[in-house]
Amino acid sequence: MPKCLVLVDGEDTARELASFVVRLVKANPELEVVLLYASPLRDAVPSLPGAGWLAQEEFERYFRLRADSALSEALAVFRIAGVGVRTLSLPEDPVAAVKRLVESESDYALVVVGDKGTDDRLHYVLSSEVYRLSHLLPLPLVVVKTRC
Repeated sequence: MPKCLVLVDGEDTARELASFVVRLVKANPELEVVLLYASPLRDAVPSLPGAGWLAQEEFERYFRLRADSALSEALAVFRIAGVGVRTLSLPEDPVAAVKRLVESESDYALVVVGDKGTDDRLHYVLSSEVYRLSHLLPLPLVVVKTRC
């Protein structure tokens, strides 16, 4: 069964990505959906004054809260549509996580991501996950235009 890997990067775009993928699954019922939230723990430090050093357990707790929040936004859309999905959350670079999953499981047919990081050319070229994935993936990459 072919799989669709959906990279959920935050609560703000999760519902829009999920809505797009629900339409995709309705047109291709054999498609299995895997939702992935990936973020390096070093990026999970709250940007608050005086946040300073956090213990590993605090990093993991904060990562888990962010992952659960983003994935639950997407899952709500899939539940309403009656579409089952599998979820993964990995504390690593999103591009590395997607690349590793796609290479380790040959049944992925496509990857779906939001357009975060593509609004400004310099940012797009230097650090966008979309740009990096477009050069690394051996399969189709679908970029969903979001309002955020």
